[in-house]
Amino acid sequence: MKKIFVAALALGIILTGFNAKAYMADKAVLAATTLVENDPTTIIDNYIKAVGGKANVSKIKNSVLVMEADFQGNAIVIRGISDQENGRMLQETSVMGNVAQKTVLANGKGKMSGMGQEQELTEEMVSVLKSQTYVFPEMHYIDLGYVLEAQGTEKIDEEDAYKLIITAPNGMKTVEYYSVSSGLKLRTSSDATGEISYLDYTEIEGVKVPTKLAIKNPMLPVTLEAKMVSMKFNQVLSDEDFK
Repeated sequence: MKKIFVAALALGIILTGFNAKAYMADKAVLAATTLVENDPTTIIDNYIKAVGGKANVSKIKNSVLVMEADFQGNAIVIRGISDQENGRMLQETSVMGNVAQKTVLANGKGKMSGMGQEQELTEEMVSVLKSQTYVFPEMHYIDLGYVLEAQGTEKIDEEDAYKLIITAPNGMKTVEYYSVSSGLKLRTSSDATGEISYLDYTEIEGVKVPTKLAIKNPMLPVTLEAKMVSMKFNQVLSDEDFK
């Protein structure tokens, strides 16, 4: 049972941090890489077009997502709320009805709890997690002060993908991969969070979202697949949702 809760805790932390954890790239490798013809802004613009277009994406003010993952026959439930209108987010991971991990950002402050302990997030981490208050943070990277750098293409599951280094204002980096053919995001990768692959895109209320995540991380003994149970946009939210 302890292993199940540790896996749930790890999964929650990974999902919370997939846009926030650092991937410190080797500068020598960066300098030696040939940039692709598509500049980073074009790659992001093509992604927004691929998921439904700027007009449809701009209509979404918040989202409530529920996903499930199976670990050794036990269901792990992940619930996430992004409320970009009010700068709030919640990520909660439960197993057998018990909350194993929760991260909350509201009113400019953040906290993380799990395994009976709670801690306030630093201002730096709150700043980094701000991107996750957006349902589609990619459209806001520049406004948030992120620096985007293209680094050629790589094969992701036999598909050509543009590789982008996303650097947050505090210097933290993640690597994102976008399909050359479809424009959709295929994977996020970092030393801290491992690999999160985005699979089975489905259209919901005019925008495409991945309905399955494949998660590989040293903290987890096996690759976990998290499948969407529900995704709802533009819900009525209250302060109680972020406690």
